[in-house]
Amino acid sequence: MKMKKINVTETIVADIQLHIVQNGSGGPVIFWGMYPHQGGEVEHFWEALMELAPEQNFLLVAFQVEDWNRDFSSWEAPAVFGTEAFAGQGARTLKWLLEEGVPYIDRTYNVKEQEHWLAGYSLAGLFALWSAYECDTFSGIACCSGSLWFKDWDIYMREHTLKRKCSVYLSLGGKEEKTKNAVMATVGDRTREQEKLLLEDPFAERVVLEWNPGGHFADSGKRLAKGIKWLMEKRY
Repeated sequence: MKMKKINVTETIVADIQLHIVQNGSGGPVIFWGMYPHQGGEVEHFWEALMELAPEQNFLLVAFQVEDWNRDFSSWEAPAVFGTEAFAGQGARTLKWLLEEGVPYIDRTYNVKEQEHWLAGYSLAGLFALWSAYECDTFSGIACCSGSLWFKDWDIYMREHTLKRKCSVYLSLGGKEEKTKNAVMATVGDRTREQEKLLLEDPFAERVVLEWNPGGHFADSGKRLAKGIKWLMEKRY
């Protein structure tokens, strides 16, 4: 199959860089919190999506934060590897999404009535999941290899329910919980508990936890694409 050529629109909205790719018209609007320091990430994710869902229409909106640990962490937490702590500015990022990013996309592309989804990998995956508990904007969440080991997330997820009817895709690499880091080793059990809680959540329409081969850094683009494909099933 010949791969469709990617045409990325670059723009800045309230100091945050957007990379926007449109595939046809209609379909979901996929907001994706992306890693700021790796080149070719948008193209890699696009190619993975085209392999799994080549006929699906969608609008992909990648938003590029400046500081991963600061901008995607829901609250302050100590460092678990290295020396960089988590500054807990996720609320500021979500505020930008709700007040700047989403309205700009809705207005510019006339997609206000289409489904809005939020996807992320690692800490951005946790941010996507946390956002579903904090706002009612997104009807689909893809939390891939999410950092559910994050301090006090186990308490948070037990005390909250989704804000709206929503489908949630969780995934994890089989080797991710097999680490010598005691904090990060909790990710397997916490992700299993997260699935259980979501299955009991009255607003959760569909929930799945998919296990992938490999560790945390294996095929992030493909894992994200699998999550989006699952959200598309039975919907489009």
